[in-house]
Amino acid sequence: MADLLEEEDLEKSRKKNAKKLIQLERTRTAFERLQLAWIRTALTILAIAVGVYEFFFNRLESGKRPLFESFTGRELALILYCIAISVLILSLRQHRVSMARLKSSYPESRYSVAAILAIILLCLSTSVALLMIYRAYNP
Repeated sequence: MADLLEEEDLEKSRKKNAKKLIQLERTRTAFERLQLAWIRTALTILAIAVGVYEFFFNRLESGKRPLFESFTGRELALILYCIAISVLILSLRQHRVSMARLKSSYPESRYSVAAILAIILLCLSTSVALLMIYRAYNP
């Protein structure tokens, strides 16, 4: 009888641990989805920046007057690049803090692939922004 009760308690404990692991994994994937949403937002801002730059550059190349006299498309594109870079940096910081908190209660969680993607995109967008600044001062 005591063995049967111990076996039932052991089974309940296993089920409880399995449930907890599933909840922690669900939380981890929610953090991944959030990071991917921020990456998608940054990519959209970067695409708009490229479009703005190309629009203003093609307008000037065709000999038309600029739409705005005070700034060109390069400045607006650079502002959008800076916004996208800021979004990536802030989202990476938030993601790392959230994952560190989760890692304290769920040490066997996997490393975030979305964070690696965000770092790659951050490096790429920063290098393009620096190239744009370099070309502005060295035509």
